[in-house]
Amino acid sequence: MTTFSEGTDVRSDDALEELLKKASPRPVPSQQDAAAVRSAVKAEWRSVTGKRRVRRNVFQYALAATVLLGVFALFSMFRVPDIEAVEVASIEKSFGAIYMLGEEAELRETGELSSVLSGQTIVTGDDAGLALAWGKGGSLRVDENSRVAFTGDSGIFLESGRVYFDSQSSSMVAGITSGGSPEFTVATEHGAVMHTGTQFMTRAGSEELVVSVREGQVAIDGLYYEHAAASGEQVTFSGRQRPTVLSIGRSGQNWDWVARTSPPVDMDGKTIRVFLDWACRELGLELKFEGGAESVADRESLIGTVDIEPADALRIRLASAALDYRIEEGVLYVSD
Repeated sequence: MTTFSEGTDVRSDDALEELLKKASPRPVPSQQDAAAVRSAVKAEWRSVTGKRRVRRNVFQYALAATVLLGVFALFSMFRVPDIEAVEVASIEKSFGAIYMLGEEAELRETGELSSVLSGQTIVTGDDAGLALAWGKGGSLRVDENSRVAFTGDSGIFLESGRVYFDSQSSSMVAGITSGGSPEFTVATEHGAVMHTGTQFMTRAGSEELVVSVREGQVAIDGLYYEHAAASGEQVTFSGRQRPTVLSIGRSGQNWDWVARTSPPVDMDGKTIRVFLDWACRELGLELKFEGGAESVADRESLIGTVDIEPADALRIRLASAALDYRIEEGVLYVSD
């Protein structure tokens, strides 16, 4: 049998061409068969590409759903749970322009505001003042040009201005509970001030924090230093510097604004001694009697409510009881 490769010396491509020339012609399919084949191929192509589109759409939808779930989970993680606002203090005295910070950071002047809720912010204007009976005990005073956020029932955030807190304020003030405040913290951007049974004043500015202690002690947790301040001390925190400590009196010009915010007290049926104890606490004075004044103070009673500043009340009430008084070096001397 003779093969094509025998006796040839041509390259493989030429050999293949020669082989095809020797093959018999292939039959040409009919037009119907060709059309059927083309239709089948087209249908298969549509089927395959359609499945690809479906898979692509499903993938895109799945990807979008995954992103949405991720965003929802992220917001759920950082979402602050709704906390019901509670009353933290009642307002016992106010004068001047008092504003409440609105939801859009606008200031709205308040009319007959009687209580303060957690989450609210109060701003005082020029020549304004505020006295509040703290819900857990004690008396809070707010000076003019101050901005205070009431963060909860255990303290406030002093954004700017000056506040005063008396943890053992008189229970004769409406709304004041006896026994003192178990916990109260004045937080500021410079640190936090916590009382340990005392009277203290806190002033917060853009550059410094100043704490003055009239009675007892306070613990000051500054951003960089801590300090325990005692009665008669004024401590100043400024930046990274160590706190400076100065001596300060329990009465005088630094404390005058506190007396202006003294809330009314019910003295009906109370003795003059009870009245004098209240006035001395409000003014930061020590009480001493001369002659027979002490027996008069223990025996004589008062009527009505004291709703004026303590210094004015001293002059009026003691005169009506035929008692005299003078103030020398932080001491109130009462004589007959």
